[in-house]
Amino acid sequence: MATWLLCAGAVGAAEPLNIYVGQGQMPHADDKVGNHGLFGELMQAICVRLQRECRYQSVPWKRVQVTVATDPQGIVLNIGRIPEREEALVWLLDVLPTAYVLVSRDKTYDTLADALRDGPVVVMGGTPRAQELLALKQPGQVVVEVTDPEQAARMLHSGRVQAWYEIDLRVGYLWHRLQYPADSMRQGKPISVSRSYIAGSSLLKDAPAIQAEMQRTFAQMKADGSWQRILSRYLGDALAAQVLVR
Repeated sequence: MATWLLCAGAVGAAEPLNIYVGQGQMPHADDKVGNHGLFGELMQAICVRLQRECRYQSVPWKRVQVTVATDPQGIVLNIGRIPEREEALVWLLDVLPTAYVLVSRDKTYDTLADALRDGPVVVMGGTPRAQELLALKQPGQVVVEVTDPEQAARMLHSGRVQAWYEIDLRVGYLWHRLQYPADSMRQGKPISVSRSYIAGSSLLKDAPAIQAEMQRTFAQMKADGSWQRILSRYLGDALAAQVLVR
């Protein structure tokens, strides 16, 4: 477990919050020093402003929900609000829209069925996206599940797979970070759109108060430009401006 932040003034006033970061979540979240991602930096700023001690733990994505579920101080960064998860978590803060898209090197795919037909299709294992593909997969079609989205980006760029099913911001972030030409990737229309949240365990102590404090602080950060600066650091000014009005 790595503690990114300790607010001395809060020690003894409230129990520490345990912040769980699913591995392979950039640009949304990571546990690397100086590179915590959009949600990581947002949560750090919230902890500072609320004078709460926050302890961060990196967990494989497949274990995040299981781990946070039994922790009365547990909060998870960057999780999509979907019906299957609605009762399992307390939805503390609505942060970003999440568009799920198919990308390919040479074709535009607007449906999972079309991408599976041409396949293989690579996807992050253990996610609702993987479940969608596996449910639609027909005999002879191939779905490749990986544990690191960077591996998926490399597989698509090298031609080992035909398409990649991923969050749009993560596709753009990794394609840019790996220095692949922007015109070497084609993106289809969103398959679906949801909202990405900071969420708490269903056992989270003082959840209504924490939720109200987080929402108030996030509104202040939007108003004073702090949130836009975080977005710009990871997405660039142009994309940050687009995200702010979504």
